[in-house]
Amino acid sequence: MLKMKYAGPKVEISQHGIHYDKAQEDTYVYLMVALEILQDIDNDYSQKECYTHDYKKENFQEEKLHHILKSYEKEIENHAEKEYQDFEEKIAHEITHVQNIPHLTAIEKEVWIKNIELMKSYRLQRTINKIYYEHCIENTRKLLIHKKIKSLTTPFDKNFFHVLHSLKDTLIMGHPSFDATIQEEINQVGDLTITLNIKN
Repeated sequence: MLKMKYAGPKVEISQHGIHYDKAQEDTYVYLMVALEILQDIDNDYSQKECYTHDYKKENFQEEKLHHILKSYEKEIENHAEKEYQDFEEKIAHEITHVQNIPHLTAIEKEVWIKNIELMKSYRLQRTINKIYYEHCIENTRKLLIHKKIKSLTTPFDKNFFHVLHSLKDTLIMGHPSFDATIQEEINQVGDLTITLNIKN
């Protein structure tokens, strides 16, 4: 079982050094919100087209994270292991690629490869988080379709914004494909909200 934990923002690696792109946050930050939405939609047994999510700010323990995800996808650990191994192979291919870049000096190649090796565990942890996040989003997409939910409204913040946009993208690109849009609005009590609208 792969362990989920916060790693940090996306890293860019070259012969010139290591750069952290703070605009590309670790998906671990969004996983808690995504899991909370998934569970709340599933726990609401009333059949309704419009769903409003009240944020509880839950922080799930590691064991519970796996338990929740496995309840929606029995083979998730096998899938995650396979995707993790694929990324390990990708890193190995990166090293091979750098070794074969003709215009780089031997020192530049050595520095670039050492930087890749130095950041390997960091990038693998980010990958683990991304794998589980993407599976959570996919399972939420399936649930939204199964329950025939037409809209999902949440409080507006960067985490919900990211999660709802992820859901929108999977609905549009998934099979079957759905028309999905994001709308920002102020509710009756004056709070800013964000809504995912779904049309089939």
